Amino acid sequence: MATQPISMNIIKQALIRLSQKESIRSVAAALHINKNTVSRYKAIAEADPMSVRELLALEDTVLNHRFNGGNPAYCDERMEVLKNLLPAIAKELKKPHVTSRLLWEEYRREHPDGYGLSQFRYHISQHIKAVTPSTLLKDLYQPGQKMLIDFAGDRLSYVDTDTGEEVFVETYVVIMPFSGMTFVTCVRSQGIEQFLMATVKALEFFGGVPKILVPDNLKSAVKKCDPYEPDLSTGMNDLANHYLCVAQPARARKPKDKALVEDAVNKAYRHIYAPLRNRLFHSLEELNEAIAELVERYNQKRLTGCDYSRRECFLASEKPMLSPLPVASFEFKRRASLKVAPNSFVTFGSGRNSYSVPHRLIGRQVDVTFTATQVRIYHSGECVATHLRPYRRNDYTYVEEHLPPKSREYRAYSADYFISKAERIGPEFKTIIESIFAGGQPEQVYFRTAQGFFSLQRKSAPALFRQACAIAVSHGNLRYKFVHALVKSQCEGFRENADELTPPENHSNIRGKVAFV
Repeated sequence: MATQPISMNIIKQALIRLSQKESIRSVAAALHINKNTVSRYKAIAEADPMSVRELLALEDTVLNHRFNGGNPAYCDERMEVLKNLLPAIAKELKKPHVTSRLLWEEYRREHPDGYGLSQFRYHISQHIKAVTPSTLLKDLYQPGQKMLIDFAGDRLSYVDTDTGEEVFVETYVVIMPFSGMTFVTCVRSQGIEQFLMATVKALEFFGGVPKILVPDNLKSAVKKCDPYEPDLSTGMNDLANHYLCVAQPARARKPKDKALVEDAVNKAYRHIYAPLRNRLFHSLEELNEAIAELVERYNQKRLTGCDYSRRECFLASEKPMLSPLPVASFEFKRRASLKVAPNSFVTFGSGRNSYSVPHRLIGRQVDVTFTATQVRIYHSGECVATHLRPYRRNDYTYVEEHLPPKSREYRAYSADYFISKAERIGPEFKTIIESIFAGGQPEQVYFRTAQGFFSLQRKSAPALFRQACAIAVSHGNLRYKFVHALVKSQCEGFRENADELTPPENHSNIRGKVAFV
């Protein structure tokens, strides 16, 4: 290990005592240093053109350099040898599979009295820093100037009460770097609509707009990466224009551009993820309520080594520097021109969700404007439908009046629906329909059979159909095929208004046996 530098106070005390004609031995004993060191200091002071008083008036750094040549480690003879080797060693270290230990072992074989491994590595590190100096200053954040945005890598989740499925969500983190004021919320995805909606919530949380928004280099904010002139997405541009600020994304794979929000993500893991680890949530709203409580507690906590919290610093220094929020919140809008399908729905979006349109517009082109929460459908400049957006994939959102009559009728199907409709036709028909739904299976199983009876009723003469139903009821055979056969044969072979079935009289036109059902 290199010799540690002697305190400047000791050097000054040695010079004072020597100037007072004390002996080298007594000075060394009084200051607990080696007498050879005192002798060296005396020789340096006598050779120096400056007087002792002038030397004592020098700054410690200057005096240290005059007596020790700077850090004693660099005055070592071994250093002179290593200096000449450092450029080659640094070059070798860049080669694959070459380690500092291997280079040190080679160095010690050539110079057995050279530095140990720790000092060898230290001097290599210092040499590399010297030849590749950093030209960047630490980012000195100004109050209210920037808002740093990022998504956490780990995800939180909730359990859907309808399906029992665990739904994972993305954690959106924002920090005002000057005060450290932090905002955290969960969104369903990192898609552009959810990203912009979360950014709007963050601005409303801070109660103002900073001059520069610094999002991560995600696709929702940047269409094309470039270290100097990134191509922003339309939504990011629209949001910045709406709030009269500038969006300046961080460079790709340069986390130092937003180091504080990277640190805020790590703190979110400790202060939010960890406390929520054993809690079960059943909706995104419930999860965000719990997060908001923990974020508030985090912002109110006193900063280490300070007598104020992040919120207090924000309110005192940053909030006054923010631009006011506009009256209307930003809503990202997308537009599409679509043709209404035969079922009176239009389908769009990554989730392939469908939305109803008045059935009179089936086959027509309509203009669709949709945001993260709402869908508006226009035809000829008139808004003909408005829907809230669902978040399940392949879902159908509809207004009952938009559906074609047959679709509305089908959605109204039930046992009571068919029974009440049959009652208007006749009591016997009602008895048949009631018997169908008394089969013990879910009522949807019998819809098709009931539809078959009503189809037969529409195609038959009213009197004939009622007679066929009466015959079917009187003989206890309520099957569709039997009633259909009666209607088709016009009840031939049965006495009109007969209560029981009797065979027809034998005559020459009868072939084979008469069947009784």
